[in-house]
Amino acid sequence: MGGGLKRRVTRPESKMNDLLDYLFDGKKNALYPAVEGWIKGSRRFKAFATSYRSKIRAKVKGVRDDGGMKDLHAELETAVVLLREERFSLEYEKYAASKQRGPDFTVTFKTHTPFNVEVRRIRTDEDAAGKLLAAICDKVRQMPPSIINLLWLVVEDPISEDDLTRAVLTLRQLAEQKTEDFFARRGFESAASFLKQHQRLSGIILHQSDKNVLWLNPLARHKVLPDMVKALHRLETS
Repeated sequence: MGGGLKRRVTRPESKMNDLLDYLFDGKKNALYPAVEGWIKGSRRFKAFATSYRSKIRAKVKGVRDDGGMKDLHAELETAVVLLREERFSLEYEKYAASKQRGPDFTVTFKTHTPFNVEVRRIRTDEDAAGKLLAAICDKVRQMPPSIINLLWLVVEDPISEDDLTRAVLTLRQLAEQKTEDFFARRGFESAASFLKQHQRLSGIILHQSDKNVLWLNPLARHKVLPDMVKALHRLETS
């Protein structure tokens, strides 16, 4: 038998475990089983987690409570769902590189059409309408101009399509009636300022365990393309 050195073979399972150990610093917290399952079940999410391993590791380390853990779970689960569509490529917090506040994900559809996705978890609460109003007001201020922007709402308890429609209609009516104090309390200079930001919101996806609801903003400057609408609907069943 020859005495040459044997070449070490790195098995895929070993690489996966190394990635998980890095992301979680060797500790198995409440998020670990979900991320392990996503990495095992999706080659595209595994590649995403590998590319952004330093960012994800920092976020895991930065979690301070159960609410923060659920928020990060919602964020990473959104990446998993978006990556089901092979024509979507994903960038994580692209705007942070230029020190801008911006959406969580920038997606490119068919290699040439970019759009943003901002994720917000709606906590379990009886006041679903109030939670929706607050989430929309908070997040539209992060929508950059000159691009399609989607707000992705992860809800813990069922919220109907009617609830979502009523919430966006209520905000529009309040703005058109110039209910200035309502918008001032939510960080806007005026009702007109809200309407201007609202035009940057192309649509809202209500992500629930049983289905997704897609609302398209008729006042959006940059509307979701028909092929993108079909792709987003397919995420529900893929």
